[in-house]
Amino acid sequence: MRARVLIAILVGTVLAFGWGAVSWTSGLYDAAFRPLPGGGEIAAQIDAATAGGDGAFIHPAPPEVADLNDQQRAIAQDAYMAEHRKGPLVMALVRRQGVDPMSANVLVRGFVLEFFCVSLLAAVMALAARYGMRVQHRLALALLIPLFAVMGTHAVDWNFLHLPDGYAIALFVDGLVAWLLAGVACALIISPRKD
Repeated sequence: MRARVLIAILVGTVLAFGWGAVSWTSGLYDAAFRPLPGGGEIAAQIDAATAGGDGAFIHPAPPEVADLNDQQRAIAQDAYMAEHRKGPLVMALVRRQGVDPMSANVLVRGFVLEFFCVSLLAAVMALAARYGMRVQHRLALALLIPLFAVMGTHAVDWNFLHLPDGYAIALFVDGLVAWLLAGVACALIISPRKD
């Protein structure tokens, strides 16, 4: 079964990685990312405002209340809640140094990450096969595991971080398809021993 597991990992990784190339060039993310009007000027302002380095920034941010008395703390919290309700809410992920999005390092690192993820998926399928799960049950696992993964990450983030619907849907669909392809490959290739 070891040879089948290795083959499943390789096939699953190629499928997941290949889907990534399709998803980023097919227009799936067109609804997720739109050009920011005045983006150059805003980027310059963000660059100046985040001189401390890369990071995730949010506005409005919860107030720092450690040095405030109870009354001041309540006023600051009420002001924060009012601003949060009024909007706009802004979350900015900032990397101050530019990057080449198609560099060999990014692609190799992506392939290695997906190889590792598919290895975990293959381990689950190998365990299922070892205990005699039939192919239809392994295929059900191949659907349930990606559903759990995207619901437990992208759907939860969509809710609690108030992510835009189009962005969350693109992440959800992208992750579901990638790991469904890899999972189906593992479910079909990894089978129990005949004995």
